[in-house]
Amino acid sequence: MRRAVVKPFSGHVEDIYATLVVRLHHTKAFQSPNFGQLWKDAADFKTHTGKSLGLKLIREAEGSARLEVYFSPDVEMDSRVIFDQYVRNHLTEYAAEFMWLRQYSCGNRKCDAHNQPITEQARIDKALAGGKGKVFCLDCGKAILLRDVMEQKFDSPKVKEEARLLQVESQLVIDNESRELMAVHHAGFIVSEAGQIYRGYTNSDHGIDGEIEFKDDQGRATGKRLYLQLKSGDSYLTTRKRDGAEVFQIKNARWADYWRQQAYPVLLVIRTSDGEIRWMDVSEYLKRAQQPVKQIVFAGERFDVMSVRRWRDNVIRQDSQDVSG
Repeated sequence: MRRAVVKPFSGHVEDIYATLVVRLHHTKAFQSPNFGQLWKDAADFKTHTGKSLGLKLIREAEGSARLEVYFSPDVEMDSRVIFDQYVRNHLTEYAAEFMWLRQYSCGNRKCDAHNQPITEQARIDKALAGGKGKVFCLDCGKAILLRDVMEQKFDSPKVKEEARLLQVESQLVIDNESRELMAVHHAGFIVSEAGQIYRGYTNSDHGIDGEIEFKDDQGRATGKRLYLQLKSGDSYLTTRKRDGAEVFQIKNARWADYWRQQAYPVLLVIRTSDGEIRWMDVSEYLKRAQQPVKQIVFAGERFDVMSVRRWRDNVIRQDSQDVSG
């Protein structure tokens, strides 16, 4: 596999990765046969000719990661370049910062280092900075071109335009149903990263789309859970003029009663188009209300690994207190 590594890649890692995968899924050029399995830090795709390529997320410090782009050896050059360019464009738009590092290897099939990536990045940087455009294999001495055909294609206006059009295409395809699917997978990705269990419901007509079941310190399912109502898009929250508060309209009155009656908290999860995802305990909000509620002042916190862990600790702790009491 040929790999191109993005490092460092910083920002809201879950948001950036999840949005990238969903948008790639909605392009005609790259098919994802196992879309439901894309969220375990790796995403496999196929070109229109059935060749394999994909992404792998490798976490580093909090808020940063490496994103490996990989291809099977038989992937067409044009597909490699456009896939790479698509990822670059996405990171340019959403990541706080990133560095694109090409991996090179010796092309001499008789060399022991054939297809083994050169690990001395400083040697490559020095050669590029000096205008040499090549380094030499330390095993066989063969010249390795740094400004190869692939790099020349990256500079092509045609490639940049094709990658841009793919981004436009995927954005058009992501309609309301697809945005909801994005929210479901994004939530599942975060819960999995927090080491907990996420289950999506196939029928959400009652106002609950899924649940989180928490594990104890030994990694065993506890039966303690949260219920989630997922919404994706910018239209679900409106800004109230008098105080600037964000308001969520409850369009189905029986949902409010249903949320209020649950034995476990119901959290409203809203994912906006910029990839930000927040959540709020609406069942508690409704229980405090003294009259029927048609709207909720949404004061959600960021839905991320740490907030899932805080909920887990609170629920487990409350359960322990109830048992000891």
